[in-house]
Amino acid sequence: MTTDRTAERTSRTETYLAAGILFYAAIVFCLPVPHSDEVAALYPWWAKRVVLGKILLHELLFLAWIAFYGWRYLQRVLLNGGTPTRQAAIWLIVMAIWCGLISLTAPLLWIDAGRTVRLLLNAALMLAVVRWTRLHGDLPLGSLILGFFSGTVINLIISFQYPLIVNETLRLSGQNTPGVAMGLAIHFSAWLFYHTRQRLLQAFLLLATLVFAFSCALSYSRVGWFAGTMGLAAWAYLFVAARPFDQKQGRYLKQLRVVLVPIVLLALAVAPTSSLVQENYLWIGDLIRQKLSTGGDSDSLRWAYFEGSAEILSIHPLGVGYSGFFDAITATETYRSGTAAEEKSPSEANPHAAFLWYAIAGGIPGGLMAVLVFTMLLNSLRVGLKYAMGRTGLVLFTLVALPYFVIGLTVPYLFNSIILIVPAAIAAGWGWTQYVNTAEFTRLHTEPSKV
Repeated sequence: MTTDRTAERTSRTETYLAAGILFYAAIVFCLPVPHSDEVAALYPWWAKRVVLGKILLHELLFLAWIAFYGWRYLQRVLLNGGTPTRQAAIWLIVMAIWCGLISLTAPLLWIDAGRTVRLLLNAALMLAVVRWTRLHGDLPLGSLILGFFSGTVINLIISFQYPLIVNETLRLSGQNTPGVAMGLAIHFSAWLFYHTRQRLLQAFLLLATLVFAFSCALSYSRVGWFAGTMGLAAWAYLFVAARPFDQKQGRYLKQLRVVLVPIVLLALAVAPTSSLVQENYLWIGDLIRQKLSTGGDSDSLRWAYFEGSAEILSIHPLGVGYSGFFDAITATETYRSGTAAEEKSPSEANPHAAFLWYAIAGGIPGGLMAVLVFTMLLNSLRVGLKYAMGRTGLVLFTLVALPYFVIGLTVPYLFNSIILIVPAAIAAGWGWTQYVNTAEFTRLHTEPSKV
C-alpha cells in the first residue's frame, strides 16, 4: 500500500462524475414502485428511473468513467495486490463469469448476459469506490446518503399523491426495495455522523435519519423494519456509549449528548399527548399488525423457495442459468404441490434470495462463490470500520451485518446492486486511509533524524 496520498489526484470533472454515479445509484433504490401500469403512467418524469434499454443512468455514467478515467486504474488494481476489496472483486468476477457461462444454456440469453455484465460492472464499481473514498474522504458516502434522501422524499411525495391503500391503511409506494434501502440508510447516516467533523453535515444527517425512519416504517417490509431498527440502535449507541479516537470529536459528542438526550426524553414524554404523533403511531401500528397477520403465508412461500431450490440442485448440481429458474422450479414437486408462489414468466422468476439465486444460476459452485463473496465483503466492512472508528466501528459493523445476512436470504439484489458493494468499499477506503495515515505518522516519528 502506498503511503503517498498525493500520488493520485482526480480532476474536478471526475470528482463530479463519481459523486453523480453514487447519487443516482442511491436515488434509484428509493424511487416509488407503481402498483399498476395506470398509476405508473401518471408519475412525473422525476419519479421514474432514467434508463437506456435495460441500462440505468448511473451505470451509463460509470461506463463513461471507466472509458475516460478508470481503465488503467482497474487493470493495475486487478493485476497487483494491495487494494482493499480486490479479492472480493476478483471472486465476484469469477462468479459472474461462471453463472454467465451456465446461463448460455438458459432460454433468455440476452437478459442473462445483461445480468452477467451488471455483476462485472459492480465488481469494477467496488474498486472504484475504494479509490474515490481514499482520495475524497466522506464525499462518496455523503453522495450516497444524499441520493437515498432525495429518492425517499420523492417516494413520499408520490405515495401521498397517488396513494396505495390496503385495508384502509396507506403504504409506501414499494415495499422491500425502497424499505430496505431506507433502513440501511439509517446505518450509513450514523457512520457518517460519527466519522465527519462538519457540523452542518451532521445536522443534515439527523434530519435525514428522521425521514428515513418514518418512510421505512411505512414501507410494509419486515426486512426494512429490521434493518431500520438496527440502524436506530446504531444511533443510540453513538449517543450513549461511543468513544471517538479524536479528543475534540469526543468533547463535541459529550456536549451533544447533554443537549440531545434530554430533548429526546422530553419528546418521548410529550409525544403521547400529541394528536399528530398518536395518529402516526396508530397508522404504523396498523401496518405492523397487518404484516404480522399475513406473515405466516409469506414465510411459507419463502421456505418453499428453499425446498424447490434444493430439488433443482439435486437434479442440476451445476445450475440451470438465471432464466432457467422458471422451467426448473415449475417442474419441482414443491411447485406442483401448490405451496410455492406462482411464477409468471422466465424473465421475472427468481428465488427471492441472493444466495439461492446464484446457486440456481451457477449450481453448487455458484452458491459457494456467493457465500464466499458475501463473507469477503462483510470482512472488508468489518476491517474498514474497525480501522476507521476503533471499537465503535465493530459495534456499528455488528448492527449492520445482521440485516445484510437477512437481506441475502430474502431478496435477490445483494450483489447485483450497490446495497452492499458500495458501503463495503467505502468502509474499506476509510480503513485504508486510517491505516496509511497511522503508518505514515509512525514512520515520521520513529525515523532517526538526519543531520
